[in-house]
Amino acid sequence: MTAAPPQRPASAEPDRRHRRRQRTRAAIEAAALELFTAQGFGATTVEQIAEAADIAPRTFFRHFPSKDAVLFGDPAHEAERMREVIAELPAEVPPLRAVATAMLDAADRMEPDRAQHLMRARLLDNLESGCDYELQLLKQRWVQDIAEVVAERLGTGTDDPRAAAWTMTLMACFGAAVHSWLVRTDDRPLRAIFVALLAETGGGLVEFAERTG
Repeated sequence: MTAAPPQRPASAEPDRRHRRRQRTRAAIEAAALELFTAQGFGATTVEQIAEAADIAPRTFFRHFPSKDAVLFGDPAHEAERMREVIAELPAEVPPLRAVATAMLDAADRMEPDRAQHLMRARLLDNLESGCDYELQLLKQRWVQDIAEVVAERLGTGTDDPRAAAWTMTLMACFGAAVHSWLVRTDDRPLRAIFVALLAETGGGLVEFAERTG
């Protein structure tokens, strides 16, 4: 009698689909950034990006709402990932630590694609004023998304000043860490830069509070 094949874990197929989705998303980003660099953001179409990534245009839109989201970032996608990471943490983990943990997850995901992120940073530096305004709106949306996560962890609303204050502090630290990571000539990981910056910032704030409290 032939033995039945071993059962595949229930999570195997979803994990495989997630990895395949992430590979496709990364391929779209790489193709788009190369086209943006070669011929300009405005001159590049979604159809050209899809062709370069060897996908159908409809597949592009399964991963990004527009070509702007490839260059500027997709706050909704990142907020969803952040919520997933935080949801897996125990309820007793404080909000600041929970969001910092989600940002460390982002740092780990960014690490293998440093060259790609450097290309994006250079493109953003050369944006026209209209695009720069759009980028600021997206950053504002990103702050709002994270502040909602912090407020949920606090069990309050986004009118709680801690939600906005802690969000902007963490985002400033993460943004500064990313900038340092991109311009450094050594191979120090983004995670290490971010953790060190958080520690120094937190220590400085504690010292200030103790002196003025």
